Amino acid sequence: MKKIALALFLSFYCFIVYSQERINSLSNSQEISFEPQYERGVPPELRAEILFEDANKNKILEANEYAILKIKLWNEGVGPAQGVKISIRDKSGEGLEFKGDYSSNFIFPNQIKELEIPIKASANLKTDKHKIEIEIREYFGYDADIIQLHVQTLEYQSPQLVFSGLEVIDSGKGVMPVMEDGLVQPGELVKVKMYVQNIGLNVARQAEFEVLSKDANIYVADNDGALGNFEIGEVKEFEFKMSPNKRVNINEPLEIFLNLTENSGNGNLNEFQLPIEINKRPKQAEIIDVAANIDDLKNQVKKFELYNKSFSTSYGELVDIFNFKKVEKKRDNAIGVIIGIEDYLNLPPAPYAVNDAMIIEKYFKDLLGIEEIVFLTNKDVVGLVFDDIFNPDYGELQKSIVKNETELFVFYSGHGIPSKSGDEVYLFPQDGKIERVEMQGYSLNKLYSSLDELGAKRVTLFLDACFSGASKTSETKEMNNLVSMKGVRVQPKIPKPWEKNPNFVVFNSSSYSETSLVFDETETGLFTYYLCAGLAGEADENSDNQITNGELKKYVIENVQHTSKKIFGLQTPEFYGDENHIILTY
Repeated sequence: MKKIALALFLSFYCFIVYSQERINSLSNSQEISFEPQYERGVPPELRAEILFEDANKNKILEANEYAILKIKLWNEGVGPAQGVKISIRDKSGEGLEFKGDYSSNFIFPNQIKELEIPIKASANLKTDKHKIEIEIREYFGYDADIIQLHVQTLEYQSPQLVFSGLEVIDSGKGVMPVMEDGLVQPGELVKVKMYVQNIGLNVARQAEFEVLSKDANIYVADNDGALGNFEIGEVKEFEFKMSPNKRVNINEPLEIFLNLTENSGNGNLNEFQLPIEINKRPKQAEIIDVAANIDDLKNQVKKFELYNKSFSTSYGELVDIFNFKKVEKKRDNAIGVIIGIEDYLNLPPAPYAVNDAMIIEKYFKDLLGIEEIVFLTNKDVVGLVFDDIFNPDYGELQKSIVKNETELFVFYSGHGIPSKSGDEVYLFPQDGKIERVEMQGYSLNKLYSSLDELGAKRVTLFLDACFSGASKTSETKEMNNLVSMKGVRVQPKIPKPWEKNPNFVVFNSSSYSETSLVFDETETGLFTYYLCAGLAGEADENSDNQITNGELKKYVIENVQHTSKKIFGLQTPEFYGDENHIILTY
């Protein structure tokens, strides 16, 4: 028995030693492979689609930027594609890193494989057009066609922070103006809204601003802060407060400087003197449109002025007042009178007045549903035409108005002329002469009284005219003194029919002492533009498809005030009448 046990032990020991040596031998052998066994058969037909996406989606791979190469691979053949491997090479040089190759044991007929391969552009990448070759190989040689992807690369570009413009805010909360005119005067506290831009060709990260006064007579506050990241071409805005005292030098640009910094330090703006002067409007600055084209990236080519309509931050997003949704419902028993006088025979023009009349005619017809309209421009408005229309005893309107039934809408755009004393103001015909203003003009006293006496069910009057003695002006239209008087304070003594007639409504484009402006962007009056935008739906504050006089009043006044200060000076429309009346239902 002992001999048998010893024999068994020796046999077991020899088996263990042999097995261990065999395992060690196999593990060191180069012949071991775990690939599946591929077999020839019906050929496959491989197809591929390539999509390149860089991080900022401008189709340019920039230094330090990441991108993704998306590959869609499928088999249109009858047999399986076997042992598929994808390799990617940059044939143009250095600077791009690809992470890993891709392989698949089998791609069966009609099967789709999708993969994403990350690409990293190095910091030392050069500006070039890189040729990336994508090769898709199959075990038995049924390869897909080689694909070449051409990628434009761009070497490192710096951000560049610049000053783009500013506006002075001297109305509303937090300010103490001497005069609300959008200018800086000694002794007042104003806000300054600043516009800054990144015109460089890289993102400016962790940007900050600081405004410094180097004059002890100028106080600044809220003058530093964070702006965050700036994308290429992005414009940002911020505000600070300033107050020059009575000792400040009014004949020199104020010593106020702007610093802009960003994380890399390459795009900083250092000690830029702001173009702020006492009683002077800041010059319009420029904004640069940075395009996502390689040639444009190297050449900053297209520039816009700060207050050009292409820069929506200044005016807000402009409403296309020439295209609006028509209201099909017609207004029963309604009359519209539209008068626009632009080309005066004895006075400077009233810019865009005929345009005002033409667009209001569309609004009266297509939005307010008025079918009967009297439309008069330029040479139609001569002599005693105002009296011929509005006289309650023998004028043309009294023949058409049914008392207490007809709705009357009146619009006038043109010059308004004050009397020498400033006690009366007049609508003025095309052939009028200033020397005969009281004979040829049609006073607001007479207009209001006549409209009231006509006895219409409701009267709504829109006046886009200024009565301060100056012509309408804009950024491109020069102001003219129409009456050659200085220091006249216009305070007309007019009746107030709305106080006894709740159905009498007046929208004035400005107060009697202000200048009404025109809006070059739409070639209309500024008041007319916002009146139309409001009626087109912008004034519908509660989105109930109805616009009340109150909603229209609020929209027009707020927007005209805001925009006027950027053009020339404060313009404040006025409203009289019932705010709750619904002027328009969609």
